[in-house]
Amino acid sequence: MSMSPNTMGLLVGGLVPAFGYAIFAIGTKLAGQAGLGAGPLLVLVGAACAIAGAGFWAVLPAGIDVRSASWGLLAGFAWAIGTGFVSLALAKWNVPISKLNPIYNTNTLITVVLGLVLFAEWKEANPLPLIGGAVLILAGSLLVSTS
Repeated sequence: MSMSPNTMGLLVGGLVPAFGYAIFAIGTKLAGQAGLGAGPLLVLVGAACAIAGAGFWAVLPAGIDVRSASWGLLAGFAWAIGTGFVSLALAKWNVPISKLNPIYNTNTLITVVLGLVLFAEWKEANPLPLIGGAVLILAGSLLVSTS
C-alpha cells in the first residue's frame, strides 16, 4: 500500500513534529525546574537548532539569500519570543505545562487565518471543517485551562 505525497507530507510535517514539540514542552518545564532561565534556555535551544539545521542542510541542500534569510530570522525571532514567554510563565508563576501548552497552541488558529489570507489557501479550503476545527480548538483550550 502506498501513500499519496500529500498524506506522507502530513505525517512527516505534522505527526513527527507533534512528538518533537511535546518533548520540547516537557524539556522546557524540566529545565525551568532545574533552575535554567529563559535566556540560557533560548541560547541552548538555539545551539541545538543550529546543529539540527546543519544536519538538515547537509541532507537537503538549499540556497540562501538575503530575502530568504530575512524571513527565516523573522520566523526564528518570533518563535524565540514566544518560547521565552513560555519559559517565564513556567518559572515565575509555576504554570502547569499541561494547561499552558494547549493555550499557546491556539497559534494554530492564527496560522490558519494567515495562511488563508496571505497564501490564498482559502481557494482550496473547505470552510465547514475549518470552522468546526477552530471551534473545537478553542473549546479544548478553554476546557484544559480551567481544569
